[in-house]
Amino acid sequence: MSPRPSVIAVSLAIAAIVALSGCAAPAPAPAPATPSPSDTIAQPEPAPSLTPNPPEPDATLFVRVLATAANGAALSIEGMVHRSLSHEYPGSQTINTNVINDCGANLTNGIFAANAWSFTRMQVTAIPPIDSTAVWPADARIGYRPSADNVYMSSRGMIQSDAASGDLLCVQNKFSIGAGKGAFFVGIPGDTLDLDTFTNRWAAHTWGFTASPGVSFSECSFEITPLANDYGAANAGWVEVADASNCFIGPATEPSVF
Repeated sequence: MSPRPSVIAVSLAIAAIVALSGCAAPAPAPAPATPSPSDTIAQPEPAPSLTPNPPEPDATLFVRVLATAANGAALSIEGMVHRSLSHEYPGSQTINTNVINDCGANLTNGIFAANAWSFTRMQVTAIPPIDSTAVWPADARIGYRPSADNVYMSSRGMIQSDAASGDLLCVQNKFSIGAGKGAFFVGIPGDTLDLDTFTNRWAAHTWGFTASPGVSFSECSFEITPLANDYGAANAGWVEVADASNCFIGPATEPSVF
């Protein structure tokens, strides 16, 4: 007699016992989930904290003020003025280009050379103090001096141009709103004698900040470096203007290059 029917019978009997006892073979492990795109794409780094610009060897003047908006938001603002550069100084060529771009066809490097232009740069930082938590209002402006009524100006970074004050960017007054970093450049004709010698016309203008309505100033201060005096500040008759709406330094009367 063949053993095959007996083997089949035993197998069926075992299967029946397993079914009756409630024991079942374990389910297969689920396949790993496919990661979502947000899991596989690198997330952006947090924005770096704003810090003041480090002092530089060619700095001539620092102007500092605490600005407070009507809602209590505050900004600690610092401007660092650098010594003037000749229009032909290698490091000034980016400034030349910025001023030309902001003045359209009205200015060229040929005009800068023919009229012995110089350029003076002011770097600015506006940083909320640690204890300031209110949001700076969108209409609370910080204005800058010199005024574009008296000099050609170009700006970058957070510093904007007031379209209501002139047709071209280079003759529009400059301002900023809120925290950030930026710079503006002042172009003055008839100032360069050679690469390192000037008539020091930068010192005939005012440098600093003005507050729009709804902003008040306090803790205004000025730091004049020895280099500033080497380049004309000592003999320019500077006066300090420091009140709730102004924080600037310069001569009592300011000429215009126009």
